[in-house]
Amino acid sequence: MDKPLVSIVTITRNRGDLLKRCITSILSQTYENIEHIVVDGASDDNTDEIIASFNDDRLKFYKLDYNWPLKKTSDYGISLCKGKYITFLDSDDEYLPSKIEKQVKLIESLPEDYGLVYCWMTYFDNNTKEILSFHRPELRGYVAEKTVESPVLSGTPTLLFKSNVLRELDGWKSPDEIGIASDWELCARACQITKVDYIPESLVNVYINHGHARMSNSKYYAEFDEKQIKFHFYFLNKYEGVFKSNPQITWYHLRCIVSAYFHMGDFKNGFKYYKKLLGVKHNVHCVIAPIEAVLRRLLKR
Repeated sequence: MDKPLVSIVTITRNRGDLLKRCITSILSQTYENIEHIVVDGASDDNTDEIIASFNDDRLKFYKLDYNWPLKKTSDYGISLCKGKYITFLDSDDEYLPSKIEKQVKLIESLPEDYGLVYCWMTYFDNNTKEILSFHRPELRGYVAEKTVESPVLSGTPTLLFKSNVLRELDGWKSPDEIGIASDWELCARACQITKVDYIPESLVNVYINHGHARMSNSKYYAEFDEKQIKFHFYFLNKYEGVFKSNPQITWYHLRCIVSAYFHMGDFKNGFKYYKKLLGVKHNVHCVIAPIEAVLRRLLKR
């Protein structure tokens, strides 16, 4: 039986110094039936030269005339995919060699109602190569409520979707709609319609401290606190039915809303939602963290 085609999408802009590592890790996969779709947001660095240094027809490069909004760019990348499965890799990160092979083997072995598999990932300092942390979620099956509660399943490069599932989801939500671009939001939405499973291995290396902006970094967004508040209210509203049946799982969203309001100096709204937080969560750290944000804000005055 022929092995199914896997499409890997990379969105990049002015990251030529990082891109070679990303592409090399994909073209060196033990699973060979792949296409690597690189969509470039009109880079003016050495990205073109890096692409030209590879001689592999599985690498497909699309350079935009100008830098499109993130949602439009990612949707375009997904629209180019021909694979039965679609996965992603940011241009500053890398796969371990067996990542795709192991994920395809797993998802091909699962019942039809499994539309997404993931793996673990390791965070490295790009300069020192020191390991900073590990991300090791352990959710299997139907985990809709768990993924709404907190970002336990996030990590874009760890995800491998059935293409029909990803297209049903219509990809990422626009930051204009939900405040920030979020793999957590995508995972939560996916887990409302499909079961998930995972490879209990770290098969992705994520690099930070490389001098380029990361979407997961607050500096990537102007007015970050306002966008955080919008994002968490989006969750509370979209999954209102879930939260009504189990109010305690609103704690993470409420804590983030409270901390953002306090960080902005909006103490009226901060304490309003802090009271709600106290009503659903009694963990000491969870309750104290927003107050620490208030004190830090006051000490800066």
